[in-house]
Amino acid sequence: MKRLKTRFDERLRVMALALLVSCSSTPLWAQGLKDAYKDYFMIGVAVNQRNVTNASQSALVKQEFNSMTAENDMKPEPTEPREGEFNWESADRIANFARQNGIKLRGHCLMWHSQIGKWMYEDNPTKEVFFKRMRNHIHTIVNRYKDVIYCWDVVNEAITDDRNASDPYRQSPLYKIAGDEFIAKAFEYAREADPKALLFYNDYNECDPVKSKRIFEMVKKMKAAGVPIDGIGMQGHYNIYGPTEKEVDDAIKLYKQVVNHIHVTELDIRINEEMGGQLRFSREGQTVSDSIKQHLADQYARVFRVFRNHKDVVKCVTFWNLSDRDSWLGARNYPLPFDTEYKPKLAYEYIKDMTAPKWDMPKKPARPKRNNRGGAQAERPPFNPDLAFPENPNIKEDFKPSVKNQPGQQYPQVNSQGYVRFRVELPEAKSVVVSLGLGGRGGTKLHKTYDGSWVGTTEGPMDEGFHYYHLTVDGGVVNDPGAMNYFGSTRWESGIEIPAHDQDFYAVKNVPHGNVQQVLFWSESTKTTRRAFVYTPPKYGKNKKQKYPVLYLQHGWGEDETAWSNQGHANLIMDNLIAEGKIEPFIIVMTYGMTNEVRFGGLRQFTAEAFEKVLVDELVPYIDANFQTRADKDHRAMAGLSMGGFETKLITLRRPEVFGYYGLMSGGQYAPTDIKDKKQVKLIFQSCGSKENPDGIKKSTEALKAAGHNAVGYVSEGTAHEFLTWRRSLKELAQLLFKK
Repeated sequence: MKRLKTRFDERLRVMALALLVSCSSTPLWAQGLKDAYKDYFMIGVAVNQRNVTNASQSALVKQEFNSMTAENDMKPEPTEPREGEFNWESADRIANFARQNGIKLRGHCLMWHSQIGKWMYEDNPTKEVFFKRMRNHIHTIVNRYKDVIYCWDVVNEAITDDRNASDPYRQSPLYKIAGDEFIAKAFEYAREADPKALLFYNDYNECDPVKSKRIFEMVKKMKAAGVPIDGIGMQGHYNIYGPTEKEVDDAIKLYKQVVNHIHVTELDIRINEEMGGQLRFSREGQTVSDSIKQHLADQYARVFRVFRNHKDVVKCVTFWNLSDRDSWLGARNYPLPFDTEYKPKLAYEYIKDMTAPKWDMPKKPARPKRNNRGGAQAERPPFNPDLAFPENPNIKEDFKPSVKNQPGQQYPQVNSQGYVRFRVELPEAKSVVVSLGLGGRGGTKLHKTYDGSWVGTTEGPMDEGFHYYHLTVDGGVVNDPGAMNYFGSTRWESGIEIPAHDQDFYAVKNVPHGNVQQVLFWSESTKTTRRAFVYTPPKYGKNKKQKYPVLYLQHGWGEDETAWSNQGHANLIMDNLIAEGKIEPFIIVMTYGMTNEVRFGGLRQFTAEAFEKVLVDELVPYIDANFQTRADKDHRAMAGLSMGGFETKLITLRRPEVFGYYGLMSGGQYAPTDIKDKKQVKLIFQSCGSKENPDGIKKSTEALKAAGHNAVGYVSEGTAHEFLTWRRSLKELAQLLFKK
């Protein structure tokens, strides 16, 4: 798809147009569409009561159009709701407006199965009675307005849309009473009432090859029988995906074989896939991207180009409503040349200036899946990202579903730049905000789009790696139904992965894999059964005599024992390092560190003594008793991230006889004075992200080295207090542990 020109370019174009206007003898701003098309055909509009009584709206009608149609006020039911009882108030107001302003008036419509009083057919009358009622209605209304109405849509929508139907006619109550004779009679009665008026058959989907042929054959048959059909009304309820120029051209060429007058009677163009009489969703407003505005303008340009090419037979083109505010389709469909504020759109300019389209037609979105009963799963139109997300030239449109999504879910999505795109179906919601994206500035605010879903894209790219997030819907916190959940912030949160440039070290590869198993152990100190997850290397258990070192690895505040395997991919990091021969295999034990019992503000009082009893006095003996471990200090390490690092520091310093290797990941630093005996520790590992406190890690590590300790400092480039920092840290630490 060709890219839209920048808004700056558009401004230049508008400025150039304004300059042309200023140099013209007749200012273009004072000209309407009717003036631009005076050498082609009349330009009409369907109006309601507000349009002809509101001063600014009626002025717009007078400036732009030289033909009008009453949208609803002249249909059978509004004019004769009960037999013999006519209501002329609204119809008269529109007719008088046309008379007073010299605007021609189209009559719409005399016979239509939809908006017709049931009195005409509900008692199952004979054809004779039915025809008598028809004639009286038609004669009465046609005679009342014959001085101002120059043509009538006599019969509306009598041909079926069912491509497989053997009978080409819609099986309406009117047809069931009298067959296609009701069509012939309606035209006969209209001609009797006004011999001068042009009489039209009017229908939608008129460019569909099957339906257009049916319309053609019906009109041809009727005219051969002497029925006074003067023209065919092509309603023109189109969309940005169709019809093509060729399809419109073919339809007109077909119809002009049997009539000399073709009117486009109800033109609007939707930005979704629906066409014709379809309308299945809410009519509220939406944000429309620049690309969609361009597609709308281009489609109007295409169909008007065809209409101009057939000016010999196309005599009038009527827009079905004055603006998006008035449209039966609603603002979400963005269907007309004037917006909800009655301001001209880009489409208006393309129509008026007879501008050629810039882009090719967009591809239709995929059809919705069918349910087991053969029906559509939803009444809303298929979701189309091109319609939902405003165009941003800075964002690459190469979004893919996040690897952390629920099975089969397409959103959230991540692009190659690290932007995240969200979509959630919450049609009743008033506000949806994603915590991810803007940090302290409030997250990513989603907007409601045409299909009832909420969509949005982060303002900027996210850091590489894993992130927690949630939705705030009308003030309540919920998870994203499209994403998998991970325990963090003391609750199950949605998770998303921004692919890292170095993600290969924790990728799932075709290498031997270890096992992560859940174990339950009794804690006498807490009088509870507690849980731990234990990683054992790929060949564990094959040699019953082989013993393995153990790393006790702790999570951070708000997380639990699932964090290091789910969010941290500790098992995959180990599998890959072992396969590459970079480390000797060892066991990792991950248990709940009781850190969530510490609230903000209470860190000074936190001693980790309760957890120390669970870990050192209960879990370590359990692991040594049930796994093939090397049960001594020189083959036992403890490390943790964030608050788990703080726990690690407290416990290793108090119990130097238990652990020989220490690791703090974004969890503070050791000072030389913390270590009473240089021989008590084999390795001190300290790390953080480059967006945290890299200087603190550097200074502490240098001080430890100067004091004679085996200390290693590591800084993860480009990351903050997040799991990519800790994944990288584990990779580095693992290669330093248990060296012979």
